[in-house]
Amino acid sequence: MRTSLRTFVFHLLQAGLVAAAACAPAAADVRTQVAQAEKLADTDAAAALRQLEALAAAARGRSERDLLDVEAARCWVLAYTEPARAIDLAAALLADPANHDAPYVHVCRGYAYERSQRVDDALAEYDVGIEQGRRTGDDVALARALALRGEQRHVRGLYGDAIADLQEAYAIEHRLGNRGNESYVLNALANLYGDANVRDYDAALDTYARLLAEHGQAGGERELATAHFNIGTTLENIGDLARARSHFATALQLDEARGAPPEDIAEDKRAYGVILSKSDDHVHALALLGEAATLLQAHAPRDADAVATLRLSRGAAYRRAGRPLDALVDLEAARRYFAAGGNMRFLVKVHEERALAFAQAGNWRAAYGAQRAMGEAQRDIEKQTLDERMARLRVQFQAEQARLHNAELQYQNTLQRRDLDAARHVRRWQYVALGACAGLVVMLSIVAVRQRRFSRRMRDLALTDELTRLPNRRHFMALADEACAAACARGGPLALAALDIDHFKHINDRHGHAAGDLVLQRVAHVLRVALRPGDAIGRTGGEEFVALLAGATEDDALGAAERLRAAVADIDCAGLPAGVRPSVSIGVAAWTGPDDTLDALCRRADAALYAAKEGGRNRVELAAA
Repeated sequence: MRTSLRTFVFHLLQAGLVAAAACAPAAADVRTQVAQAEKLADTDAAAALRQLEALAAAARGRSERDLLDVEAARCWVLAYTEPARAIDLAAALLADPANHDAPYVHVCRGYAYERSQRVDDALAEYDVGIEQGRRTGDDVALARALALRGEQRHVRGLYGDAIADLQEAYAIEHRLGNRGNESYVLNALANLYGDANVRDYDAALDTYARLLAEHGQAGGERELATAHFNIGTTLENIGDLARARSHFATALQLDEARGAPPEDIAEDKRAYGVILSKSDDHVHALALLGEAATLLQAHAPRDADAVATLRLSRGAAYRRAGRPLDALVDLEAARRYFAAGGNMRFLVKVHEERALAFAQAGNWRAAYGAQRAMGEAQRDIEKQTLDERMARLRVQFQAEQARLHNAELQYQNTLQRRDLDAARHVRRWQYVALGACAGLVVMLSIVAVRQRRFSRRMRDLALTDELTRLPNRRHFMALADEACAAACARGGPLALAALDIDHFKHINDRHGHAAGDLVLQRVAHVLRVALRPGDAIGRTGGEEFVALLAGATEDDALGAAERLRAAVADIDCAGLPAGVRPSVSIGVAAWTGPDDTLDALCRRADAALYAAKEGGRNRVELAAA
């Protein structure tokens, strides 16, 4: 997805971020000259920096407020063009005690860290900017920090947190009337909806269509090109290559017509070339990717992210064109870069492509190694996500403990003051003590409630299958026991459906455990969605699932099982290895009466499952009563 970062940075300036942070308006002539430099930065950042440096030199010794406005504007331009200089400038500004509560400086430094591949440092600065923005009421800086943090959380796979940040940023920008930033945040939300792991493609396309209409009315060619680019990316994720190709072609045409920066043209050609490669037009695809590489080498050789992404795309294109040795050269360069930066999401794709290229070259040992590395990278992503969530829980708990300790200290000080002045103020200090006690009780109650919530979260983790997020065997069997007891109490009905993924061992053996895990996750998702309200499903073994069909007669259970089978048969295979199309065999057993037991019900369902397997797989079989 493309986010028009250059556009965002200069919208920050034009929205008045610097002016909002100043205690009072700067002189009109300086404000006007800063605004002119900001506008110039949109097309010629170097010239804008020269103007801002001249303004800063003129303001030194004359007006600290004017100097702060100019230097802050210069920080934002440098953050995009020369992030190392922006970091130094932000440090100098923050060294002044008068600027300690200046959230926009922290946000600027965070963006410079992000451009320097120091993502953890960037997130820390965004956190500071958000905290200071809330405390000082600086909504402009708060919205920028939330938008930038939301995008980084998206990159890290923290999708729920990313949506929360971006939605709050959008609400603030909408309230402030900053239309340019509002569109930027809306575009970032659409990028998130269109992520292959979120897969809310309809919401993404609807949002892009809305942006396309708005930019068409406003006549913004750059924004129109970005919208077409992102629509093409989403359609590519869906698998609609023909429509995606049309949108990428339009984006490239718009950018070339408006004289876009070479790095934007290079990105258009890279994405267009990928679509042509996937459409088997290998000659034109490799030609476009070569042109993109030439543009980056000539105009943006220091944009290592763009170069590595291009080499990944070109390596995949070489592999599709039957040139595995050329592919491996590009893929190895991309692997080294993304591994050095710890970018696990891109490493997963690099390792997948390397495995395919090694296999195409007949080097099966290396292909297996690359496939295993892909699985390790995927597990690292999952572990990183879990570690970050657990870290936030620990921080919340420790913060509650610190607040409780401070409350206790405050109470003790209150008692000491009461003792010193007891002769004259006994009754008044009694009320103070009672009030402090009440506050302490309230805070203890809050901590206790949050501790119980924390315990419940830990219990949920213990009862949930880590890979599929379904109830594990222990949790499911407890649910089934309760359902059988309820069926006995009311006289039925009840049914179980035992499911098994067909040829799953073949998928693992041929494509590796990472592919098998992805199949398990896709199957678990569609099974959960296809269940009736009130039903439950759990993962009871490697590729085995059991569905609890509450209140279902034999006919109801057969219909529900057939719906589950069809849902898996229609599963979205995008991202799965070629030729992998999962299916399930299902055995259904209905509860026969008060003398029936859960064990007997499970055995009958398993027997029916085996019958479905022997009957040809991808079918539903009813157990004999």
